[in-house]
Amino acid sequence: MHVDYDAFFASVEQQANPFLRGKAIGITGSSLTRGVVCAASREAKKFGIKTGMPLFKARELCPHILPIKGDFTKYLYIHKKTLEIFEHYTNQIEPFSIDEAFLDITQTVKFFGTAEDVANKIKQEILQNFGEFITCSIGIGPNKLLAKLVSEFNKPNGLFIVTPQNINFVLAKVKLTDFCGIGKRINTRLENLKITTVLDLQKTPIEILKKEFGTAEATFLKNLSFGIGDEIVCTIDYTRPVKSISHQHTLAKNTKNTDIIKSNLKRLTEMVGKRLRAKNMVAKTIFVSLRDAQRNHCAQQYTLTYHTDTTQALYETAEKLFNSFNWDKETRFVGFGVSNLLAKTQTTLPLLQQDRTKQVISTIQDKINDKWGEFSIITAKTLIADKTKGKISSFLKH
Repeated sequence: MHVDYDAFFASVEQQANPFLRGKAIGITGSSLTRGVVCAASREAKKFGIKTGMPLFKARELCPHILPIKGDFTKYLYIHKKTLEIFEHYTNQIEPFSIDEAFLDITQTVKFFGTAEDVANKIKQEILQNFGEFITCSIGIGPNKLLAKLVSEFNKPNGLFIVTPQNINFVLAKVKLTDFCGIGKRINTRLENLKITTVLDLQKTPIEILKKEFGTAEATFLKNLSFGIGDEIVCTIDYTRPVKSISHQHTLAKNTKNTDIIKSNLKRLTEMVGKRLRAKNMVAKTIFVSLRDAQRNHCAQQYTLTYHTDTTQALYETAEKLFNSFNWDKETRFVGFGVSNLLAKTQTTLPLLQQDRTKQVISTIQDKINDKWGEFSIITAKTLIADKTKGKISSFLKH
């Protein structure tokens, strides 16, 4: 079973705020005037607005769109509560993202009736817990491949079950790119082989596929064309290895002021560092990216000789990278991230007192902000950053 929320971020905001219901809204990051649409409501999607579309482009398609700042506190709460609902029906649960998950109900469906009964019970619990504007679509099939494929069939609030009787209809109906695992690049390579439909893929000799893709991927594609999949549902305790952590920010106003740019960069290093420490991980490779007013992009990275999770060490490297750009352009976007990650338990303790002090400072700052709320304690370098600018005066009032 694949459970997929419909227009998740947008529907959560519409459930929380009756004023937004029935309106075209686009969920954004920290800016209501710039950046991209992180998610669009059903009403906005009718105008062709898609996830990742620049906000200015969304306004061209839908001038009356309402940009709304995303509230991940609400989204994470519903995600966690949804997993609790799923646990009523099976313990074989694999969160696939914040708004979708796979469930293996093979061993438990007999306690609830049919697979369709389970789907309807889940929908009913979601309605009771979150409200009528937050709905999900569910696909059910013999494997993850088909379950995910058909969860898109009857959106929104849909349900589709793959059976031996309708599987040929399902495979004839879909495009190759509808399958999870066939992206633009693979599809282009298939088109070069004159394979444009699922039926074409079924008829193509596997030797031709092996020559183009190799044995493993050719076997996967051939099985996919017949709806065959053997990937198991990983349990809820399974955590995918984190390969990188990053944050980016579109500035409220284009600027050449290096102090403002560095202040925002410092804020991003604090956010990334906090996530690193929360995951008990350390990083070795640091990267910084900038974008000017014409959306020209510049990025560089640097690999340290050691792993670290301290904000001070991250920012010191980020600042050196920024200075190496010799950047004098009107800046609209700043990004910062880390990769080459390692579990902190696999590293040695710092020997120098100054390095131990950096760790203590970062840890204490995390604890204070976790207890008293974000921005309870901030560094002076971030005072003019977009996310903290003006906050200090409100703190002083209290």
